[in-house]
Amino acid sequence: MIKSRAGLIFGAAALWLALSPEARKTVRRWAVKGTETVLDLTEMAKDAGTSAQSKLQSLTTRNEETISKNTADN
Repeated sequence: MIKSRAGLIFGAAALWLALSPEARKTVRRWAVKGTETVLDLTEMAKDAGTSAQSKLQSLTTRNEETISKNTADN
């Protein structure tokens, strides 16, 4: 007994994937491309985080040097 349209759609898709080698091949290709995209985005996020951390550390060091210089002048 199918209770909703979503159930009917998912059931039909599962049946289609079970019976069609071409459909499985296409879905596998999409899954690989999707995984590749997620890994690329993850790598970009890591690079952005590393860059931001480096800039913050540079600013902090520069600020500490400025404070040291100002206290030495006084």
